[in-house]
Amino acid sequence: MEKILIVDDSSTVRKFLATTLKTKNFRCVEASDGFDALEKLAQNPDVRLIISDLNMPNMDGIEFISAVRKDPQFKDIPIIMLTTDASPENRKLAFETGANLYLVKPSPAHIILFKVQSLLYADK
Repeated sequence: MEKILIVDDSSTVRKFLATTLKTKNFRCVEASDGFDALEKLAQNPDVRLIISDLNMPNMDGIEFISAVRKDPQFKDIPIIMLTTDASPENRKLAFETGANLYLVKPSPAHIILFKVQSLLYADK
């Protein structure tokens, strides 16, 4: 089954997402910020989708997405921004930087699963 990278500075959110995704047999890799996520992505080139928070220490979600989109290996990987920030400015910035979806926390587990599956299996 597909591997998903979860990027969030909250261990509680990472655990919730991993538990939710594992119900559909997704394998999960967790990272605590953008720097950690870039390292985990390099170690796991088979990651098929990324779920990233916006506000994180060291490297935020916008900086992380920008770095991912500059890497030819990962430039087309689907990215979901999952954040507490509902501001139109940050939503617009996330899409301009390369996010495929922007969800606001708290998002119900069934919605997250639906969006993940929609992005992963859109062509199938």
